[in-house]
Amino acid sequence: MTPESRQVLARYEDITAQYTARVNQIGEEFAAELANYDAIAAERDRVAVDALPAIEAAHEAAKAEFAKAQAEAAAEKATTWNRESRPTVMSFGSEEDRPAPVPPPPAPGEQRPSVLSFVADEEPAARPQPPRRPATDPTDDQDDDWSGRSWVR
Repeated sequence: MTPESRQVLARYEDITAQYTARVNQIGEEFAAELANYDAIAAERDRVAVDALPAIEAAHEAAKAEFAKAQAEAAAEKATTWNRESRPTVMSFGSEEDRPAPVPPPPAPGEQRPSVLSFVADEEPAARPQPPRRPATDPTDDQDDDWSGRSWVR
């Protein structure tokens, strides 16, 4: 090997050693953080396991108290007086007292077909048209939009 190639090789080995040292340092930092996190998680789990019986007892007590309150409410509701409910009928005059007459059933020959038809049986009477007002010339103060129409009637 020439001295120049040895110098290049030495620089390469130096850079590789620095890189390896940095990677090992990052790995050790990560392992330390992971161990710290595992310790915190184990402590949290231990506290949760220790608190679980107390939490379950409090839950059962709350359920029992709720059931007792429901039973008291049901007992109180059962002892109140209930009146018989009847439908309320309101009348506003004597003509409402009589039942409405039942229309007679149509004769068998007069039954209409069950097919929808758009043909009119009879022509409707023409409705009289209402008388039209005579158009007035709008004055300048009424013709705000210059349309030549008066919108005020």
